[in-house]
Amino acid sequence: MKRLVAVLIATVPLLMGTIPSSSAAVPLPWFGANAGGDGTSQQLWDETNQQLGGGKLAIRRSFDSTIKPAGREEWRRTDAKRQFYSVKPPGNDVQGFLDGKYDAQLRVTAKGLPSGSRFTVYHEPEDNMSGATFAKLMRRTVSIVHAANPGVEVWYVAMAYQWETNAKGNVDTNAGWIDAARAADAVGIDVYSPGWDFGPIRGDRGFNRWWKELRVPSGKPWGIVERGIDDSRGETVRIQTLRDDWALAKERGAVLFLYWNSPRDGTWKLTGSRERAAARAIAQEARQS
Repeated sequence: MKRLVAVLIATVPLLMGTIPSSSAAVPLPWFGANAGGDGTSQQLWDETNQQLGGGKLAIRRSFDSTIKPAGREEWRRTDAKRQFYSVKPPGNDVQGFLDGKYDAQLRVTAKGLPSGSRFTVYHEPEDNMSGATFAKLMRRTVSIVHAANPGVEVWYVAMAYQWETNAKGNVDTNAGWIDAARAADAVGIDVYSPGWDFGPIRGDRGFNRWWKELRVPSGKPWGIVERGIDDSRGETVRIQTLRDDWALAKERGAVLFLYWNSPRDGTWKLTGSRERAAARAIAQEARQS
C-alpha cells in the first residue's frame, strides 16, 4: 500500500503538468493595423501608428498583388517593427503556382523576410478556389518558405464573409480547408462589420462557423488579421464593439489583432478622437515584445 501511495505521489506532478493551469499567464495579443489612404506607405504607417497606437503598434499588415522582385516588396516601405505580409501568384495564376512555376521567386521573397514575420500566399482564398486546391497551395507554400527561411510563420488567412454566406459556393463544408489549416503554422481570419451585418466578432456567424470548423479542429495558433468596424452606428457603438473584439481576442488566446485602418471599400478608418483613444488604450495593454 505504501509503495502504491509513493507511486501515485510521484506521478501526480507529471499528470498535472499535462493540463494547462487556469492561472497560467497567457501572452496578450499583439495589436497592429493596416494603414491605408492617400500618401506614401511610411507616411500612412506613421500616422496610423500615432493615432491608433501612440507609437506602440506592433505589426503592420502589408500586401503585394504579385510576388515582387527582391528589394521591391511592399513590406520594405516602412519601418514597422513586424510585418504580416501577403502575396498572390502573378496574374492569380494558381495552377502555375501549384506546378512550381514561381518556386524560385517565392524562395527569394521568403529569404528576405525578417525572422518572426507572418506571411501568406492568397489571403481570403475561399472567394477564389476550392478547399482542395487551397490545401495544395498551402502545403507548397509551407514547404518552400520553411526551407528558405525557418524563422517565418506561414498563415492561412480566411474570409469570414464566405464562411457566413458561401456566396461563391466554395465552403459548403470544411473539406480541404481543414487540411490547409493543419498544414499552416497558424490560422487567421478577416472579419468586417458593415452596416448590413453590424456587430462584435463574438456574434459574427462567419467567424463562429470558422472557429467551429477550422480553428478548433486544427488546434493551431490563431489571430484576427483584418478587422474593420464601419461608422454606421456612431462613435460610441464603434468603441464598444472594438473593446468587445479585443476582449474576445484575449479570452480566446489570439496571437494578434490587426485593425483595418483604411478607407478602402468602406468607412472602416477610425477618425474620431474617442475611438482613436480607445485604440491607443488597447495598444498600451497589448503585447510589445
